[in-house]
Amino acid sequence: MIDIKRNRYLDPIAEEWLSNVKKFFNTTRRPYIIQGAKRKYFNSYASKLRYECLSEIFNNTNDKKQRKVYVTLLYYWWKHIDNIILGSPDYLETLVTRWDNKKNGSIILQKILKDILTSYYDKISGEYGLDLVNKLNIKTCPYCNRQFIYTFKGQSYERPELDHFYSKATYPLLCLSFYNLIPACHSCNHVKLEEKLGLSPYSRAFNTKFAIIDKSGTRLTKSKIFRLTENEIKLDFYACDAKEDVNIRVLGLKEVYNKHTDYVKELVDKSMAYDAHARNVLVESFQSVGYHPRQVYDFVWGRYLMEAKYEDRPLSKLTKDILDLLDISRG
Repeated sequence: MIDIKRNRYLDPIAEEWLSNVKKFFNTTRRPYIIQGAKRKYFNSYASKLRYECLSEIFNNTNDKKQRKVYVTLLYYWWKHIDNIILGSPDYLETLVTRWDNKKNGSIILQKILKDILTSYYDKISGEYGLDLVNKLNIKTCPYCNRQFIYTFKGQSYERPELDHFYSKATYPLLCLSFYNLIPACHSCNHVKLEEKLGLSPYSRAFNTKFAIIDKSGTRLTKSKIFRLTENEIKLDFYACDAKEDVNIRVLGLKEVYNKHTDYVKELVDKSMAYDAHARNVLVESFQSVGYHPRQVYDFVWGRYLMEAKYEDRPLSKLTKDILDLLDISRG
């Protein structure tokens, strides 16, 4: 729903994420695995990961040709790890489409290595996830624009959850890809589960608009909206493209936004009192203390109703779309 890249330059944040991932794998440590009654030590997590992946391949198949295919593919991934971690949303979509269409060795090998790869995501996100979401500094969930996702410290640090746009269970190779990590609220992250969405918040914002409809699904005009009770208000989306429609369905956005009809009714009632006379009175009052007439709109309806500021307040897109339906503008 919200475009993450709109208000921030992401390349330095992505590069720092890559740097942290490499630091985790290449810094000299003493990780180990248990083999029988003994510990086998490694000089870094990179060498441990390589050993675990090769061992899993050899344990999974006795076919020498198939082993060779998997090992070749594994080394190809290692060679191109920077591209995988920094790949753009379009690049990731291309990879996933290729894997889905061919059901080739890439998907099979990812299934074989899933537990290993995702275990390292858990370690790295635990070490650097807080820094990542702080650098992104996204205030509301980009999937729904309904909840704040601040980072704060109580007894411990609380941060937004990091959703994998492409599920780490299905595509574990992408579990550390920067543009696959979406800071999200608990509700969206958990209602989505492993399903694939259509539109990434790193790609663009929703073009779809909110509408108020009647029982037959017809969009209502302003005059009819004014006569509705709270229980009669029903929200829907219109002008959806295919990708947005998938997000709306998977995230249950239509259902969850219809929990906010009390807020919509409040907007409608307030708009009925905000006629030309009321606005002129407010303008005169605000001008007397040095405010511009346009700031009256901000004080009455909120300061975050331009698309560039939607992410700063929950329900800001809903608010702006409803005000547009009611012919209330900032001009």
